[in-house]
Amino acid sequence: RFQEVGDTRLAYRRFGKEGAPPLVCLQHFTGRMDNWDPIHTNRLALDRPVVLVDYRGVGRSSGETPDSMQGMGRDIIAFIRALDVKQADIFGFSIGGMVAQQIALDAPELVRRLILAGTGPSGGEGMASFSPKVQEIFTRLKDKPAERALELFFSPSSESQAAGKAWISRILARQTDREPPASPQTAVAQLVALTMWGHVTGERYGSLKNIQQRTLIVNGHDDIMVPTMNSFILQQKLPNARLILYPDSGHGSHFQFAGEFAEAAARFLAAD
Repeated sequence: RFQEVGDTRLAYRRFGKEGAPPLVCLQHFTGRMDNWDPIHTNRLALDRPVVLVDYRGVGRSSGETPDSMQGMGRDIIAFIRALDVKQADIFGFSIGGMVAQQIALDAPELVRRLILAGTGPSGGEGMASFSPKVQEIFTRLKDKPAERALELFFSPSSESQAAGKAWISRILARQTDREPPASPQTAVAQLVALTMWGHVTGERYGSLKNIQQRTLIVNGHDDIMVPTMNSFILQQKLPNARLILYPDSGHGSHFQFAGEFAEAAARFLAAD
């Protein structure tokens, strides 16, 4: 489906049980809706509408990707308002979790609950730039994207790597009607957004006290992309946050423990 938002058109998919607040899902760096784990989306869709939406300039969404979390957030705020619902829940992974925080700050009345996976606060620890290790993996142009994802999202152990390969198989299972890959413009814009988000401005973490929504934070034991320390910071600074850390895992811990995470997320969203 497509939704007109100002001067652009955002591509999205909506499925699941109607009646509950929709769960709007926001993707990682250069990610598009094809990258969502069907174990998560299918489980959560049993209880509520699941809405996968691509940022401006990503997939089949028109326009150019904004180079700030605020810019991406403005589009998603307008998108949620166009859904004509009182409130939505937001599930943000990596950059998606940063955009989700920005939305909760800029339009708190639209957000009921937050799920923040593999992400961190503005001005977080080690977030102004990727580590040399992560940068080296990104520049291995001879490696296939799936090979880079296994190193970036999962730990080096055989168990974690096997779980990563299973995740890749799941997201590649559907070969029809797939979204086009992210453009170089999207990658550059999102890198600028990440750099801006990572720098400390004003009172460090001061805005987090204003995110009053019930929040579930999820990460792996050693996230090399958004250091795991930032998940502790979010839990300590957000007024109403819970934290799950999975063992022997990294940035994609919720993919590695897909079924366990899906049930935890479903319980969190359904709880009174």
